[in-house]
Amino acid sequence: MLDSQQLRAFVFVADHGSVTRAAEAMHLTQSAVSAQIKRLEEQLGCRVFERTTRSLQLTAQGSVLLSYARSILNLQQQAVSRLAAPRHAPTTLRLGCSEGFPSEWLFAALAGFRQRRPDVHVEITGGISTVLAKQVRQRSLDLMVGTVCDAGSDTETLWMEPLVWAFSERALLDPDAPAPLAFLSEPCPFREAALASLAGHGAATWQIVLTAQSSGALVSAAAAGLAITVLTPSGMPPGLRSIPTGSFLPALPPARFVIQHAKSGTASEALSALADEIREACFRWRGAHAGAVDPRARAA
Repeated sequence: MLDSQQLRAFVFVADHGSVTRAAEAMHLTQSAVSAQIKRLEEQLGCRVFERTTRSLQLTAQGSVLLSYARSILNLQQQAVSRLAAPRHAPTTLRLGCSEGFPSEWLFAALAGFRQRRPDVHVEITGGISTVLAKQVRQRSLDLMVGTVCDAGSDTETLWMEPLVWAFSERALLDPDAPAPLAFLSEPCPFREAALASLAGHGAATWQIVLTAQSSGALVSAAAAGLAITVLTPSGMPPGLRSIPTGSFLPALPPARFVIQHAKSGTASEALSALADEIREACFRWRGAHAGAVDPRARAA
């Protein structure tokens, strides 16, 4: 019989790529997590990780076990939630999700969380991260996932990416005309970062030709060749290209993809579980799209 605590430790280490990071996420000591993995390997009679001086990699047996482990833990959680379902109304958590935040993996994680936790109802509000962050501080939202350029002390950085100027792959810009720009309406962190960079650049002329209420409108305008907008590499759809910075347009600061809790004495169990679900789904998604950006980049 496979022990659920050992399987949970195994999944956390696999998702985080490190015993140290897994221990931090599980709020356990590194030695406790290592002991769980060792006991699991002893019971299975095989190694589930190849250990190097820098990282851990799943063995062939570990890769097979990972899918089973996720299924076993999910089924256990569903059974507990359904059999021990409270008689009172579900706990409601209010989650804000900002424009520009990759949503496919997040919504998939929330769908899985809803199945495993029928005792928790999650209400999702979309909007601009600056506004959502304010609502978290005012406690009209419990949690926010969003994209910012200047992370505060109350945010946790999930990963970082550079900001880039994005324009149509097929259209040409007139070098003698002011650079046409498109931004979300204020307050928008990408808009603020871009305008601050332009103010300190001075070499090029520019003008705002579109102020939109959604990132979809910005992408459409850029794809049509109407305007240049600001995106991250992970948010760059087909048909757009990044414009190199230099004399024409200035360099931009990095974007931080963050999670932010409402300030309280102690987070509720449901809120902590939701935050853990988002972190783990983020690490899995970034691991599947590993590239130039470190999925676990933390604020300096």
